[in-house]
Amino acid sequence: MSGVSLKPRAPLEARVDLSGITPAVICPLTLRELEHLPVPHGGRSVPLAELFFIEGAPEGVLLIEIGDARLDGVGAGMSEGELIVDGRVGAWAGRGMAGGVLRIAGDAGDFLGAEMSGGRIELAGHAGARAGAAGSGSRRGLSGGVLKIGGTAGPRAAERQRGGLIVIAGDAGDGLATDMIAGTVSVGGAIGPLAGRGMKRGTILAQARPELPAGFVDTGVHELVALRLLARRVPELKDMLGGWTHARRIVGDTLMGGQGEVLMPG
Repeated sequence: MSGVSLKPRAPLEARVDLSGITPAVICPLTLRELEHLPVPHGGRSVPLAELFFIEGAPEGVLLIEIGDARLDGVGAGMSEGELIVDGRVGAWAGRGMAGGVLRIAGDAGDFLGAEMSGGRIELAGHAGARAGAAGSGSRRGLSGGVLKIGGTAGPRAAERQRGGLIVIAGDAGDGLATDMIAGTVSVGGAIGPLAGRGMKRGTILAQARPELPAGFVDTGVHELVALRLLARRVPELKDMLGGWTHARRIVGDTLMGGQGEVLMPG
């Protein structure tokens, strides 16, 4: 099938792991192959057709017509194509994405975009804890691509981020960018306490000064031409940086030898 639409047959009674069910994997399959594709459901493996009605969709597109907080791993491992969810998803959505586009019309659980290295995630709603962070036992958070969150993000977003861009339109929970190594995270709302703890490099863009650990040093207000260039070159940051002419720059976490930066309007 050139494109695939999945619609739950009934409300899910247990969690479903859709890791690996990506456009690149399932769009080339025949309907019969799709129907028998095994997916973890609760403590057992069941055919995809036992849980979903399967129909065609535009070429290269995987559409999940009704989202559910029990759908884990949606878009995990994506490398190409487009995956659209009409509703919410569970944990680990977009984990390890390397390419393609994942669009989610509702909220997402914990670890949205964890260990992502490329591609784009657009979340209309709120994200749980550790969006764009490293997974359990891993030291590598988001290292490439764009993670765009239309609502708020829970604690520890951008933890161990190594590159790429995270844009949070609303508030961010405590511990934002903990142990950040590189990349940029932009927050349009309030930022919880202890942002940037253990930060080595990278940039936090904030609308107001957050509560930072003791290892951050205020270097004053600067005219940073690079920010105006960034606003023109990165569409996701245009709204955030469009009105900035000067920025206050706070550097840290110096107690950990870090030279990351927190920038806000000066």
